Amino acid sequence: MAITNPLHPLSKDVAEQLREQMRRMLVRLDEMRSMASSPSAWVPPVDVCEMNDAILVRVELPGVSLDNVRVIMLDNVLRVEGRKCRETPTGKLASEPDRPVRFICLERSYGNFAFSISLKWPIELANIAANMADGVLQIRLPKTEACGREIAIPITE
Repeated sequence: MAITNPLHPLSKDVAEQLREQMRRMLVRLDEMRSMASSPSAWVPPVDVCEMNDAILVRVELPGVSLDNVRVIMLDNVLRVEGRKCRETPTGKLASEPDRPVRFICLERSYGNFAFSISLKWPIELANIAANMADGVLQIRLPKTEACGREIAIPITE
C-alpha cells in the first residue's frame, strides 16, 4: 500500500517559530498565574505546637516581606494572610528581553495566601507576640492561667 501523502518533518524555520510562540505563551501563562487574585493561591507550610504555657505557630514565608503579611485574632481563630510577590529586577512584569527562554523547573509558589486556625484554648489576647526571622514567622499565643486546669462546678437543685 502506497502512502500518497507522506508526513514531512517541519522545516527548521517553522519549528523555531512554533517553539518561540510556545515559549511566549508559557511565560504569559506563568505571569497570569502569579497575578491571580484568588484569596488562597497557595498555603505556606505551618507547624502548630502546644507548650505548657502557650501555643506556638510557625509559618514558612521565605521571600515574603513583612509589609505583605497580616496576622489577626478574632473569636479564638487565628488568621494569617498575605502575598508573596514574584521577584523581577524592576518590580514590574518582565520585559521581553528579560523573560526566560524556557522553564526547566517551576516549583516556587507566588500570589496571595490565607489560612485560619481555630484554637480550643483560651488565649491571653494582650500578650500575643509575633516575629519573623530567617523567613519563618513565629506567633506565640499564651494560654490563660485557667487553661487546662480542672475546675469543680457546683450543681444546684
